[in-house]
Amino acid sequence: MKIFLSMAWRNIQRNLRRTLITLCAISFGLAAVIIFFGFTDGFHSQWVENTVKAYSGHIVVHSKGYRDDPQISNVIKDVDSVIDRVSSEEALATYTTRVDIPGLASTAENSAGVLIRGIDTVQEPGITGLDERVIQGEYLEEGVSGEVLLGHRLARRLNAGVGDKVVLMIQAADGSLGAELFRLKGIFRMGSIDIDASMAVITSEDAQEMAVIGKSVTGVAVILSRPDEVFPVTGRLKKDLEPMGYEVFPWQEIMPALSEMIDLDNVFMYVILVIVLVVVSLGILNTMLMSIMERTREFGVMMALGTRPKQIVGLVMLESFLLGVLGSALGMAIGIGGNSLIAIKGFDLSRWAGAMELMATLDPVIYPETHMGSVLWSTVTIFMTAVIISIYPAVKAARLKPVEAIHFI
Repeated sequence: MKIFLSMAWRNIQRNLRRTLITLCAISFGLAAVIIFFGFTDGFHSQWVENTVKAYSGHIVVHSKGYRDDPQISNVIKDVDSVIDRVSSEEALATYTTRVDIPGLASTAENSAGVLIRGIDTVQEPGITGLDERVIQGEYLEEGVSGEVLLGHRLARRLNAGVGDKVVLMIQAADGSLGAELFRLKGIFRMGSIDIDASMAVITSEDAQEMAVIGKSVTGVAVILSRPDEVFPVTGRLKKDLEPMGYEVFPWQEIMPALSEMIDLDNVFMYVILVIVLVVVSLGILNTMLMSIMERTREFGVMMALGTRPKQIVGLVMLESFLLGVLGSALGMAIGIGGNSLIAIKGFDLSRWAGAMELMATLDPVIYPETHMGSVLWSTVTIFMTAVIISIYPAVKAARLKPVEAIHFI
């Protein structure tokens, strides 16, 4: 075995040009896959995080039946009990209570259907960063009533500016029609067409008073410090809160379309991986066949001296194995290093910012993430491809007839 390992290593060094071509095919193919996976994983992570924070949270708690029939009368009354249970989770990062009410917003110029969201002005910025997304005017002040924030598209539709009067109308929990006059305190841009065109934000106290629901809320949004624990935490919360008359949903159930789009994105990732594998395979196969043709006389002499066909197969595959190891190591270094360099400043997609508004508050700068699981899976796949593709050239070399091979020109 030691002799064949020495021969394989010598053959790799003997034709550096051919060796470099094969190494480049393996290493740059693997590096491209690692960088692409890193970019896609970062893209998905930011997409999910920004979307769940803007809409529902990683987990949302509602009164039983609210999701299927979101009536303002179906609220969480014992808010403190829900918050106490949610706060006991170690994976909790933050939470906030919300009062969501469908209604109508009108000014002297126009009117539009809106989702009126009553927020905890202290807790909400820790989830949505709403205070930093105000592009005109100011964020809501704690304890100050009669102020409203509008999405920039909604404000444009209503032809409303900071300081203007906005009337919000809803049907309260007792069946009465409520209408209150608010002063437009600020205009925000969340980056989502849906939110920016249809959301009006007021304090939870104002929303509760309009809806006549006392201190109740329609939902509790939960953000986790470890998003990968969404399902375990959801399971534990369901076990404790469902007997109390509440329902607990992970974001995957609240926003199934987002989860399905990410799954579809992953399918395209694997399609690209297959394309890279085909390119790498053809590159390796071509160089290995050229190597066999150039060394035909050498193989003929070896077999004439008693080298068995299976030993020829082993020698060729051993060369491919060594090239696979070198190429994979180099490809991992280039791929991980490339991801790390790009992650310093991120990859700016702001030129496509208009189209990205459709993608749920996705930031225009994407930061790649290097997941070792993806790196190892990609490395093993390409390495095994490099070894397996060498079987055909190895068998072709082993089937050479010694006399004909020696006289091959």
